[in-house]
Amino acid sequence: MLVAAAWTTAITGISLVGAAKAEAAWLKTGPGTAYARALALAAPESFSVTTVKCNGSNQQVSMTWSAVANAVNYELYATAPNGTNGQLLTTTATTTLANYTLPYKPAVITVRGLNNNWRGPTSAPATGCP
Repeated sequence: MLVAAAWTTAITGISLVGAAKAEAAWLKTGPGTAYARALALAAPESFSVTTVKCNGSNQQVSMTWSAVANAVNYELYATAPNGTNGQLLTTTATTTLANYTLPYKPAVITVRGLNNNWRGPTSAPATGCP
């Protein structure tokens, strides 16, 4: 049973399919089988960035995107238009952010869904404070 506990600890973020079969495999001696399936996370659609203020050092935007099945949270990233200065802006459980201050302008922003350790593909990019 220690092997099963160690295996479960080492592999987090996996949804087991047929948990009874997987557990039965660990209750016997010798080799066993288990089935695992990764969560399907699609890229968020309908991602839009609306400029609130973009003057001087004040660059605020509002962002919205569609919910992704199986996503618990969302990560938003920003890069400069030339692809440099990439950084995580924030992680949120909602599908909207209002009056968010960007680290620089213009910023190319993407969003992706999360579920524990699983990360989905990013959305199509949108530019804030062009």
